[in-house]
Amino acid sequence: MVGARADWTNWAGTAACRPAAVDAPASEEEIVAAVRAAVAAGQRVKAVGSGHSFTDIACTDGRLLRLDGYDRVLEVDVERGTATVQSGITLENLSRVLAGFDLALENLGDVGYQTIAGAISTATHGTGERWRNLSSQVCGLRLVTAAGEVLECSPERDPETFKAAQVSLGALGVISTVTLRCVPAFYLRSVQERQRLDELLERFDERCAEHDHFEFFWWPHTPWAQAIANRRSPEPLPGKPRRGPGSYLTDVVLDNHAFGLLQGLARLNRSWIPRLTALSARAMGRREIADRSHRVFLNQRLVRFAEMEYALPREQLVPALKEVRRMIDRTGLLVSFPVEVRAVAADDIPLSPAYGRPTGYIAAHVFHRFEYERYFREVEAIMTAHQGRPHWGKLHFQDAAGLRPRYPLWDRFLAVRDRLDPQGVFANPYLDRVLGRPGNPEPPAGQGRSGRGSKQGDG
Repeated sequence: MVGARADWTNWAGTAACRPAAVDAPASEEEIVAAVRAAVAAGQRVKAVGSGHSFTDIACTDGRLLRLDGYDRVLEVDVERGTATVQSGITLENLSRVLAGFDLALENLGDVGYQTIAGAISTATHGTGERWRNLSSQVCGLRLVTAAGEVLECSPERDPETFKAAQVSLGALGVISTVTLRCVPAFYLRSVQERQRLDELLERFDERCAEHDHFEFFWWPHTPWAQAIANRRSPEPLPGKPRRGPGSYLTDVVLDNHAFGLLQGLARLNRSWIPRLTALSARAMGRREIADRSHRVFLNQRLVRFAEMEYALPREQLVPALKEVRRMIDRTGLLVSFPVEVRAVAADDIPLSPAYGRPTGYIAAHVFHRFEYERYFREVEAIMTAHQGRPHWGKLHFQDAAGLRPRYPLWDRFLAVRDRLDPQGVFANPYLDRVLGRPGNPEPPAGQGRSGRGSKQGDG
């Protein structure tokens, strides 16, 4: 289906574009036809799912393919523990179907409405020092290339392309189907409680080791953080179910609407922010829930925000967060959103931010009505000094020249990209900046930053 020219904006409102045409393919054949039509018209092509990436990674002035209706589960092989799905299915819908077969994905992020293609293309990662990112769970995929052909790849079939496609930034083609390695369904018991930041930092490695999944959110301008500790079990666990009675009150009213009200108050008067963050921290009491894994991992996000996230060598995580705290105090920046801290396992995917090293993630957030650039640039300077790699779906100001030394297999990825898309059919200004144009690793002049809102001021 081909639609008229129309504006497109991402979830956070940090990127927008006006494609020449918008297609909503409902089959692989329609994806192939759309790519061939775009090439014949001299147009670039970008695919988009939920639009949850904060950068302009999905923007184009050519043909935009909306895949949110291309979302079927094609096959579940319980014996082999695999599932093959169309690329537009959301993580929440996929998890719900897998639960019916007593299967699950071994790790998930916390945004249920992300599509599988978008999640793997930007290296969505979840948390847990023994668990790798979502892309590492991919064991096969089908890719519609710039030649209008369907390329099937896996560890056994075209392994070089497969490794590049596990985290591809959409630069290799349109992902049509994804085959994922699943695990037997499991349950999580999640304990959330307020703790002092200094104590969490001192015991961070210990807490990560003793729990399957551990993370915390620190409230700037306060000594407090909300710790979230999850343990896995193959059997149901005692505790309040996430979707049980009272869940709407806790998850939606308190976690989203009340928090949104505080952000609105902060917008009225920025000087109130330290007191408002202290109020938010005090409101975060102890909570225990127990449910199927995806119901605990995945959350609703009703308050919109902009986000920057960096992957650091695990040993650099705590020192870097301490520097962020000192930076906020030193600069007088007023930050109304918490800072999220997580750890994940190393992987072997060329463009994964966790490639080759146990990794810690630090994520900074800003209410979508506030300017973000000054705060994010300060955070990025600290992350860069600690060997950080930016999350591909989050805002950052890096370019190919600065990124190339951080990824040992960078040139191997570019070789695959240049082979599959030598004319840059799937390129756009964001990819030209962070990867360089096909055949030229350096970014074009003037492509220095991401997003449409290079806004100055406090966070």
